[in-house]
Amino acid sequence: MNPKTLQYLMGHSDITVTMNTYTHIKLEDAQEELSRLGCE
Repeated sequence: MNPKTLQYLMGHSDITVTMNTYTHIKLEDAQEELSRLGCE
């Protein structure tokens, strides 16, 4: 879901609250993104 949409739905006035509450990253996520960028 788009973070700004989630911010609106949750009623957060600051996107930082939304991002700190609802996003989590694992090593696998970072590796996948680097792979998509061609940074293997």
